[in-house]
Amino acid sequence: MKKKILILCLFIFSLSTTQAQLLWEVTGNGLKHPSYLFGTHHFISIQFLDSIPGLYKAFNECDAVIGEIVFNNIDATSQIQKAAIMPKHTKIEDLLNAEEYKIADTELKSVLKFGLKDVSIMNPSLILNMYEMEIYKKKTGFSDNHQSDSFFQLVASEKDKNVIGLEDVNQQIAVLFGNGSLEQQADHLVEIIQHKDSVINEMILQNKLYKAGKIDELQEQAKSNTTGMTTTEYAKLIEDRNADWVAKLHDYFKQSPCFVAVDAIHLGGKNGLIKLLEKDGYKVKAVE
Repeated sequence: MKKKILILCLFIFSLSTTQAQLLWEVTGNGLKHPSYLFGTHHFISIQFLDSIPGLYKAFNECDAVIGEIVFNNIDATSQIQKAAIMPKHTKIEDLLNAEEYKIADTELKSVLKFGLKDVSIMNPSLILNMYEMEIYKKKTGFSDNHQSDSFFQLVASEKDKNVIGLEDVNQQIAVLFGNGSLEQQADHLVEIIQHKDSVINEMILQNKLYKAGKIDELQEQAKSNTTGMTTTEYAKLIEDRNADWVAKLHDYFKQSPCFVAVDAIHLGGKNGLIKLLEKDGYKVKAVE
């Protein structure tokens, strides 16, 4: 009987600490105060943050909040908006053949209630982003338009904490709109539409892995399901950026306790932030 009770207690304990794998404490390597890594996810409601043990305590202990980019930068937002428009005289109909255009146009009218003609000068990657967001909302009922990255930066500003971006606007534009030529991006849009059901299932699986705190599995799943993306492009989008960020985090950690909130896909795997920081001499452990 005692053995059964022990097993039950261990099972309950494992459930209560699973989500802690999204929040990691960084110490050692000469740091006077711990800093923290937190993995975010686009399709997660803000209310989910309440279920993560120690999250707000870690946030409050830090003097600086670090994200992929500073969200409330008006100049950066303006530049990104300009980059979302394709070069002059280039339109989406120039990038697709008649059949591909019809496929994409019909699907966008069904899902977004507007066709390609209405967004003819928009970068295909932006159109794809809007499309993926909407099909996920329709499938799952997700309605929260706030992202945890921007949420922490907003609260940080209210508390007079230092808000830092790991990338400047040009780097972020390259991430958003630099994955291949415009023709390749347009082809990717059509490919995603043609495999809509698989894409939705992938997004749902990513959410399940995220909520369970399985960051290594999340990274592997994303890497193995990069529809329309080569291994080299994936490395450029994730792994190369991780290496660049770690080099910058060294200095930030020395200056003050930092709360780093970036997409969870950057945390896990052998080339993720956790392993890279450990290689550089830091002690990184899950917050329970």
